[in-house]
Amino acid sequence: MTMNLDGRKVVVVGLALTGVALAKFLARRGARVVVTDGKPAAALAERMKLLDGLGITWELGGHDVATFTSADLVVLSPGVPDLPEMKAARAAGVEVIAEIELAYRFLVPGTELIAITGTNGKSTTTALAGALCAASGRPSFCGGNLGNMPLIDAVDHPANVPGGLIVAEVAAFMLEHCSSFRPKVGVLTNITEDHLDRFGTMQVYAEMKGRVWAWQGPGDVAIANAADPWVVQQAQHVPGARCWFDSRPGASPDRGAFVSEDRKQLVLRGVPGADAEERYPVDDLVIVGNHNLENAMASYMAARAVGVSVDAVRAGARGYRPLPHRMERVGELRDILFYDDSKGTNVASVAASVRGFPRPLVLIAGGVDKGGTYQPMLEALEGVCKGIVLIGAAAPLIRAACAERGVTWPVIDATDMHDAVARATALCVPGDAVVLSPACASYDMFDNFGHRGRVFRDAVSAVGATRLDLPAGEAAEAR
Repeated sequence: MTMNLDGRKVVVVGLALTGVALAKFLARRGARVVVTDGKPAAALAERMKLLDGLGITWELGGHDVATFTSADLVVLSPGVPDLPEMKAARAAGVEVIAEIELAYRFLVPGTELIAITGTNGKSTTTALAGALCAASGRPSFCGGNLGNMPLIDAVDHPANVPGGLIVAEVAAFMLEHCSSFRPKVGVLTNITEDHLDRFGTMQVYAEMKGRVWAWQGPGDVAIANAADPWVVQQAQHVPGARCWFDSRPGASPDRGAFVSEDRKQLVLRGVPGADAEERYPVDDLVIVGNHNLENAMASYMAARAVGVSVDAVRAGARGYRPLPHRMERVGELRDILFYDDSKGTNVASVAASVRGFPRPLVLIAGGVDKGGTYQPMLEALEGVCKGIVLIGAAAPLIRAACAERGVTWPVIDATDMHDAVARATALCVPGDAVVLSPACASYDMFDNFGHRGRVFRDAVSAVGATRLDLPAGEAAEAR
């Protein structure tokens, strides 16, 4: 349902990557664009240059309520809080929507949209689903909250045609401000405690995630994690076909995906668009860990539901390489493998990453504590852990949690990342792995999780391991 923007006053809130893309999109369609951001112009100068010559009106260093209440439309960048000015705009009858809602309204009929959300795993699931769609040979787009291309960029992309494939990661912040966003396939990977400073309670947060299915209808597909109670709750009343993925031993949903008894195949059963039963070798995947089997099952079902062939799914899976810092294999030394999972910044993420890990591992953990308990991580490590090496401010807290649980593996303190990698490697024998998955924020010792991952790679080289090259675009992603 394309909107006429010509001559309309549209306020864009937030001037990060998405805000720049929104302003360009709106200006090209004749809108009178006002960009507002709480940061001052001096801090946004580089981004402002990207919009030179487009007739943008700037309102920086704060927000003017009159600008909002006099607008024809207000469009939000991801992560913008619910500002008082936005509430005033709604009270004045002004529509306030998320960037993904605006983008959706400009997708042509017949475009196949896959939208993926969840607390953890959504980026990997999105990137893998995008790789499967790209392998189909049909025009395809992969972006959204991934950080490479906002969904608004899909509107003028070659994939915005009947039969085109658009894969988008979407966040609860975005879904909160939608009113018609209807993906052909909606995926909800999991819901664990996060963003409660924004949503207040887990129930509200879960409801925001569940909005990925809110506007679906008959003929659409909802893909849900059968092992997550919050996801199960949100999936109870979806109007389309409900498909479950379940990695637990012995699971075999009638409609969905599961892991074979020998853990060597992913099985799809009763999935719309697929054969009655399909089996895919786990060995097609280079990503490891039980959580990545779940990500793969969700991606495979989504791709098959929009008509990607079995051969394209397998080819896309074999060619896929993990996103930087997400359980990414970065080195090898005498059959000791080194994995960079620096993006594992919360306990639930680390627990999912290490549960069912295919090798014995030594974990490097620590940084800035986020509150809560480390016990789920320690429980997931049982049976695979050979030791934990601790860094950063949270080291005493993790050590205390280990003592409380009575773990039997060594718990060792390290002075920095190079010391941590050396100590972890010393605990390994051929066939083991060293895994950086910190369960903490990074800013006590590093600029961000990307910086932490790069220092880990340097430390891997320092112990004599063969280091893999950085993926293209890594430097930009990690800034």
